Amino acid sequence: MRTTLKLNEIIAAWLSECDILPSTKRDYRRKIGLWFRYLSEKSIDPRSPERRHVLEYKQHLQAAGKSPYTVNSLVTILKLFYGFCERQGYCDNIASGIKSSKRHTEYSKLPLTAEQAFRLLDSIDTSTVIGRRDRLMISLMLFNGLRTCEVERIDIGDFAKREGEPILYIQRKGRTDKNEIVVLHPDTVEWLEEYIADRNWNEESPLFISHKAKCDNRLVRQTIGRIVKLRLARIGISHPKISAHSLRHTFGALMVEQGVDIETIKDMMGHSDTKTTRIYVEMAQQRKLLHHSPSRVIGNVILKNGVKGNE
Repeated sequence: MRTTLKLNEIIAAWLSECDILPSTKRDYRRKIGLWFRYLSEKSIDPRSPERRHVLEYKQHLQAAGKSPYTVNSLVTILKLFYGFCERQGYCDNIASGIKSSKRHTEYSKLPLTAEQAFRLLDSIDTSTVIGRRDRLMISLMLFNGLRTCEVERIDIGDFAKREGEPILYIQRKGRTDKNEIVVLHPDTVEWLEEYIADRNWNEESPLFISHKAKCDNRLVRQTIGRIVKLRLARIGISHPKISAHSLRHTFGALMVEQGVDIETIKDMMGHSDTKTTRIYVEMAQQRKLLHHSPSRVIGNVILKNGVKGNE
């Protein structure tokens, strides 16, 4: 580095320049920290890494089994950070031009079937406040397609009624305001009332909290993800491609299967473009081909002709 500033000072200056949400800044800080931890483990001077070290880091991540999405995300952070450093004259952008990992054509997370989704909800013991919390949380992800970050941000005061319908105001990913609504299923409304019945709360109170002794902190998205994975494991679903985000994919895929038009699905999922929404159409098509593959029909046609030819 062609500067006397400490690395922490450079990182702070970089983040202050980024026009992103506070949660995204925390994620950037965490990811750049992983890079400097790697350099430390490899005994590489963190103030003078080279381009080859970035390539080795990328290969290290791939060898560790990280998904193409994760690898690309971590390398992109280096491009952004060293791009800032280059603009400030601190060093060259050693990550410039590093290619993204090749993505597999299949999706990073798989949806559940309707039967699996039912078993997940039905398996939760709601005699405890934690069970009631988890049932409500999972229902919002399955019935409304909410992301973990959107679930994390819900306050009790975000629930309301519009024209007699129960609704929830949500803050979408990458947004700063709670200006979008989702309509709630009657069971979700009932489960909400059961969950907050014994709590002391006001309108600003977070909906989903830890119920550990002397701890009522808001659940963060990482904890929400772990809770869902644990609940899935309890019904025998333990797969690297099934996670909390699979509940959102379940909502999208089931809408396609039920014949909901793509524009409505786009709005329900909070997408800005139907190109993103088409992944759910493709998921539904993959499932259709899995259970009703034309290869069976064609195979039978060929084999029947073979039988006739031998008669």
